[in-house]
Amino acid sequence: MTLLLNNKEVEQVLNMKDSVKAMELAFLDLANGKGINRPRSHTYLPRPSEEDESRFYLFKSMDGGLPRFGMHGLRISSDLQRERYVGGKRRREKLPVAPGNKYVGLLLLFSIDTLELLAIMPDGYLQRMRVGATSAVAAKYLARKKVHTVGLIGTGWQAGAQIMGLFEIFPAITKVKVYSLNPDHRRAFVQEWAEKLGKAIVVVDTPDEAAKETDVLALSTNSQTPVVDGGSIPEGCHVGSLQGAELDDKLMERASVVVVRERSEPTFWVMGDNLPYEVSSQKSIKRGDVDSKKVRILGEILAGKSVGRMSDNDITLFTGSGSGGSAGLGTQFVAVGAMIYKRAKEQGLGQELPTDWFLQDLKP
Repeated sequence: MTLLLNNKEVEQVLNMKDSVKAMELAFLDLANGKGINRPRSHTYLPRPSEEDESRFYLFKSMDGGLPRFGMHGLRISSDLQRERYVGGKRRREKLPVAPGNKYVGLLLLFSIDTLELLAIMPDGYLQRMRVGATSAVAAKYLARKKVHTVGLIGTGWQAGAQIMGLFEIFPAITKVKVYSLNPDHRRAFVQEWAEKLGKAIVVVDTPDEAAKETDVLALSTNSQTPVVDGGSIPEGCHVGSLQGAELDDKLMERASVVVVRERSEPTFWVMGDNLPYEVSSQKSIKRGDVDSKKVRILGEILAGKSVGRMSDNDITLFTGSGSGGSAGLGTQFVAVGAMIYKRAKEQGLGQELPTDWFLQDLKP
């Protein structure tokens, strides 16, 4: 039978501790030649409207396999996006235009032994946990051993998981300073997460305040322009960034190491000559002038094949696409998806669909 899950069921069985474990396994297996990943692919079609010329359709796909779980996974998303300026910063936004004002994103898990489709699940909640857990794993191996103060720039959907992941790795954190462009959003975010975690989470009024005297600075924005002055990052700080457009050249220069998921970058396929800024910015901030000796692969650091932080004074950086490194990996989705599948089966969650619906007699 093929298991069909929804986001609520995924949330029931997936916690941050297990997400961190899944990410460590995924990166270790890749580094040790025990897993495979296909770089993420983006395909764009222009979809302007009378109200908004910047809209575009984006189909994303990535896949990977991990023999330890006996699975190969395919993550796909079907999005309508736009790019606009908010508070002087260019942002990329997903629009909920699917029926019922919803989004479309799925993870499909296949058996590498019987070939069958094992599970279908939405990627919303698991994607949030995957991203937070990946940042947490990077901080575990790149930040100083004692982390007490965290800065957070961004208060959107991914920002909460960044805090969850860091507290999973560094339970001795005593203070989190939060900044985002919208004062109402950051106040609401701080209230929500202070209540959830029972920790000192406070609002600050500038990005530099968020960075000042921090052990870890988490950047969690959809900005297509830099969000913090790299010169304001204190010595010894670890910076975790979700995508390279958030970063300025100064931070790239000051970082002792620049750690990425893989060296392979996403591919971009665009109809026509009018490139979304998302694409042109990714290409323009690849940081080709960054010393290649500074670039490290996260899994190789976990496996002891490469060195991350060398001293307590180093500024370390973990980042993604647009900075000369990969975006999310299909292999990561296999690892977290396998854990979800196992626990959901154990707890009798989800709907079982006849596997025969997804099989055929004809040779494709």
